[in-house]
Amino acid sequence: MITPVQLKNLLDYNPSTGVITTRRKRVLTADHDGLVVIFDGSTKRSIKMKLDRIAYALAYGEHPKDTSRILHKNLDQNDNRLTNLVQVSRELFIKIKEAHKNLTTGIRVVPHSQDQFSYVVYWYEKGAEKSKVIQDIGLARRFQVKLQLKYSKILTKYCLFDI
Repeated sequence: MITPVQLKNLLDYNPSTGVITTRRKRVLTADHDGLVVIFDGSTKRSIKMKLDRIAYALAYGEHPKDTSRILHKNLDQNDNRLTNLVQVSRELFIKIKEAHKNLTTGIRVVPHSQDQFSYVVYWYEKGAEKSKVIQDIGLARRFQVKLQLKYSKILTKYCLFDI
């Protein structure tokens, strides 16, 4: 693992814009997995790291703990500004991602496949898709709103969407 001091010798980080550049002023961009390749000329080795972990290490002078993840407060993985990055536990990170997934596409009400007077509410909980059959559309919508409120409270507690 490359130390934060070695990273500072190889890279520059602008905390207000979140841009990380090499000493030759080449902007680092992540691949589809969110990784960048850093070549250390002194050791003749190249390593792959996530761009947000590099930004965190350059800003705070230490690597994030192995038991934690870097959360982008506005949920934009390409926004590496210092005000947007925070270190959270893996359990909390999974909880936040699940809440985001539920609020974007996860929570839905669909008609029951065999009973025309019933509806099925789907959502994700602890990594698995859950479902509940409800006999009335009004009650199904009310349950949907209850789930949406539950997951929106999680997101608003840890995320900021106006930074």
